[in-house]
Amino acid sequence: MVYTCLPTHPISSRYNLPIMKVQHKYLVLFYALSFVFGDEPHFKTRFDYDEQLLEKMIRMEFQYEQWEKRINESLGKLEKQRTSIQTDLEVLRNEREEFDKHVNETMKHMQQVSKLKDSQQLSKPPHSTILFRARKVADYTLSTANQIIIFSEMLSNVGGGYNSASGKFTAPVVGTYLFTVSLCPIRGKSIFYKIVVKDDVVANGHTYDVAGFLCVSGNAIVQLDANDVVYVKSTYSADAFFYIQSK
Repeated sequence: MVYTCLPTHPISSRYNLPIMKVQHKYLVLFYALSFVFGDEPHFKTRFDYDEQLLEKMIRMEFQYEQWEKRINESLGKLEKQRTSIQTDLEVLRNEREEFDKHVNETMKHMQQVSKLKDSQQLSKPPHSTILFRARKVADYTLSTANQIIIFSEMLSNVGGGYNSASGKFTAPVVGTYLFTVSLCPIRGKSIFYKIVVKDDVVANGHTYDVAGFLCVSGNAIVQLDANDVVYVKSTYSADAFFYIQSK
């Protein structure tokens, strides 16, 4: 606490009021400064002050190092997480590429299968059953070796595979077919025949110097593709037929 004594002067009362106001301001300012500086710690010497300040700076530096260590550890963890996330993203990207590739290949395969089915449907004839039966040989003399035996009288031709002008059967669709032929030579004559599929002999038979009315029959079961050709041909040119039928 500071006490201040103000001098008194024999001045007129009209001057006393301003002087008192100024003195009052100085007094308030002095009290305020005393209050502010009164809370500051007091040091005996400059060395004590420097020692306290140095100790405080050391504590702050230690705390800073601890915080820096924690921050670096957190940053290291974040870096590891970032690397792990990048690795997972790369794996997912590769799996996505493989999946897209598999989907594209599957779609291409399905399109090819669809086109194949459409082409098969287009090539399929209106009749699901293929059947023909013909008789009456166009040339009974068969004067030429390896001559195709033409059956000119058509009894049935479901699917339109047999051509009575050329004596050839053309398969309308892929499938398994059964061909049967019956040949009856004139008495005392001979016959040699072959069933030919795509120029390959699949069945053959013959009768030689028949005394009575003896017929010879043969059959062949073959797997044909569409447009494969089948026919019967004679391999002997010296005799003639009495009756021939094919189906």
